[in-house]
Amino acid sequence: MLLIERQHYFADAIEQSVSEVAHAREQVRLRAPEFDAFLAQRAADYTAAFGSEGEHLKQISMDALRVAYVRFAMRHGTWGEDLHQYHNEHHAMEIMDRRIGRLCSVVGPQALSPQEWLLLTLFGSMHDLRQRESPNFERPVGANESASIDEGKRILIACGLDEQHDQEFLTCLEMMIAGSTFDTRLHKPMLLTAAEATTAVGALAPTIVKELKKAVPEWESDPVLRRRVRLTLLASDLDTANVGEPLRLLGESAVRLCLERESRCGRPALAEDSALPCLQFLTAGQERYFFDLHRFYSDLGERAFGPQKASNGPLVYEISRRMHERFGVVPAPGVTGREVIDQFVNLTQTLNAQ
Repeated sequence: MLLIERQHYFADAIEQSVSEVAHAREQVRLRAPEFDAFLAQRAADYTAAFGSEGEHLKQISMDALRVAYVRFAMRHGTWGEDLHQYHNEHHAMEIMDRRIGRLCSVVGPQALSPQEWLLLTLFGSMHDLRQRESPNFERPVGANESASIDEGKRILIACGLDEQHDQEFLTCLEMMIAGSTFDTRLHKPMLLTAAEATTAVGALAPTIVKELKKAVPEWESDPVLRRRVRLTLLASDLDTANVGEPLRLLGESAVRLCLERESRCGRPALAEDSALPCLQFLTAGQERYFFDLHRFYSDLGERAFGPQKASNGPLVYEISRRMHERFGVVPAPGVTGREVIDQFVNLTQTLNAQ
């Protein structure tokens, strides 16, 4: 029940090369045993909390997570030739492991159903699978997100999900991934590069929920619709929960995104012409993201990450102040983006330690 139009995408070369579940299992066993260990622990946690409830769906999800991990690592991660410094398998892991782990520790496993925990983990693994689709600013759901939705559905079906019987499961995942789009309608997107557009705007999740509520005014009386709303907003919160993590981790994520942005804009971070965009991104850009664009849209997300965001707020301003104190508004000739980034890292680590 995604009431917002989106485009559809077919399999690419990476998807075709990792089409068998058995192949993905073997690749994870050989190249990422730590991911297998993570899945084993999550499966054990699931059983401890819920017993055998949803066991079949759990096994399908575990295989789907392996397939998604391998494809992400090959397509945009450390196993392939198109490394994205932010959007890679490590970003998927920080959501699946650290952020969902934090959420569960704060709200407790019984705050969500077994299916909901599986969907959040699948979201973490699948929401950024595709990062090279041509932007289509005429549709609110991002091209990368739409392609990731379609591939994620194909993964789950290949792993044994029944498309008819489990349609609601797929609908929830579609809404969650679509909601992780950053809505370019807040700006004049045609003035931005594709790389810049991904860092310039706010989450689409509340708009998706607003459309659902408008279409079904009595949605609160329907447990299925309440779950869709809850998961769409919570998934968006998990994706952007870096604002509510310790300052060191917030700084690390900002640097990775900065490096990816510079690389995709054709500006190597070691070069002098990268200094000004890096400074702008790590000061005014971070302030705008943190204070203007970001919101926690779910009660559970606010509970898990809101207090740390409140603590980080003054430090975000302080980092910007010190960065401009060091570099001015425009870096001096000869300063490189690497120098700007190194100073930012030093500041976040210093202030985090305090």
